[in-house]
Amino acid sequence: MKVLLKYLLIPAMSILVLSQVSCKKDFLEIQPKGYTIAKTTSDYEQLLNATFLSTSLPASSYLADDMAAQEMYLDGALLRAQRLFMFSDSVYLPDELPSEITDPQSYIQRLYVFNKVINEVMESQNGTKEQKLALQAEAKVGRAVCLLSFLNDFSKPYNAATAATDLGVPIITKAEVTQTQFVRATIKEGYDFMIKDLTDALPYLGQVVNRRKFSKAAAEFYLGRIYLYMSDFANARTHIDGAFTAIAGSAIPLALYDYNDVLDPNSADSWYPYTLFRFANIPLSANNSQIIYNITASTFFFNSINTFVTSPQAAALYDPSDKRLDLFSNTELFGTFVFPKGMRRYAADFNLDIGPSLPDLYLMRAELKARSNDLAGAIADVEYLRSNRMPANVATVPTNIASDQPSLVKFILEERIREFATSGLRWLDQRRLSVDPLYSNTVKYTHEIYDADGNVVATYTLRPERFALKFGQRMLNENKGLVENP
Repeated sequence: MKVLLKYLLIPAMSILVLSQVSCKKDFLEIQPKGYTIAKTTSDYEQLLNATFLSTSLPASSYLADDMAAQEMYLDGALLRAQRLFMFSDSVYLPDELPSEITDPQSYIQRLYVFNKVINEVMESQNGTKEQKLALQAEAKVGRAVCLLSFLNDFSKPYNAATAATDLGVPIITKAEVTQTQFVRATIKEGYDFMIKDLTDALPYLGQVVNRRKFSKAAAEFYLGRIYLYMSDFANARTHIDGAFTAIAGSAIPLALYDYNDVLDPNSADSWYPYTLFRFANIPLSANNSQIIYNITASTFFFNSINTFVTSPQAAALYDPSDKRLDLFSNTELFGTFVFPKGMRRYAADFNLDIGPSLPDLYLMRAELKARSNDLAGAIADVEYLRSNRMPANVATVPTNIASDQPSLVKFILEERIREFATSGLRWLDQRRLSVDPLYSNTVKYTHEIYDADGNVVATYTLRPERFALKFGQRMLNENKGLVENP
């Protein structure tokens, strides 16, 4: 189990925490120079505060159906990105390891820290029981988020009829280098485990005080998202409502930005001027009032910045006056070529935030209300978001859609594409919708490559098997007993 042993259990950490080993007592009493041994509750708090979740070039960004590719730039893109976009069975060469596991910024690397805090903080020194329980609760949220990301990459979507037998991923609960068994649990076991971690954590979590500190609002958000992935809409609504209740007591500003204001070059609060690569005044994630918990996805890569763009189908969903279009550019970087058929590249910043956010909360609640036939409530939520994204005269839901439940649900799902285009969040929606008996037809199962004139020169079809990435031959060779995805 060499690879999993290395990458699941030994993260890159700025603070090295040493576990107790079987040694002489006098050796244990000597703290090695240059190292920090976690002893006190404060040590564990500092370790947790130094740990954050982020990802670089996530697979979901290339898999989502809101994406297309430009033929003239394709050869410059990373081979991994090309293979993901083409829904290849083998994303990695036989001698490569999946970056989802090996990337030093990945969720896998963070599991060690979260498990260490969960398993050891209650025995730490100089802290109250309440402080220890709060830190343990934060780490349990972190562990659940890591497991959810792991499942989204390497397992099939949750299907209640088969989840008890479908293979999920290993559930890692220890922070030790002696662990040698990483058996894949079932998808149901994985989801049950996340729900228990988050539910157990809720009573000990506090208000939102920092966008890189797990809060009750973040835990409620993830419980809502997990139940939504399970198509358990009643429980999902309970926890999404709980998240709204929790953010009401936030210690830091939480509010939607009005794009009619911040994307107006003449406004005092404008994010303009636009520099070569980004808006000069776009807020940092730490100060972004729409973010509940910051998880950054780095998507800016020179060799592929012009390659992967919004698809013509996604582009067609926007009203021309939708201010979200200003977050994108219709021209190539370092050139004057205009992408055909309305396709655009993300141009507002170097990163996208894919963590718990207010736009996501409003859209999840709107969808859940619409599914339960609370059409008025759903319209109120989606129109509130839209009123902060475009002029008032186009923010209202069209009458013929507002009065029809299936049409309204579909409209809200399309609003999610408009709000989160190119972020990879659409891929997570595709996964759950692919097994939805009512709305599986809202998923597009092809990717297209376009030439400079907008003609389709290649089409790739998504098969159900590719909702789960393969671990790859090297991972299988170095981890005997690990079962590959079909």
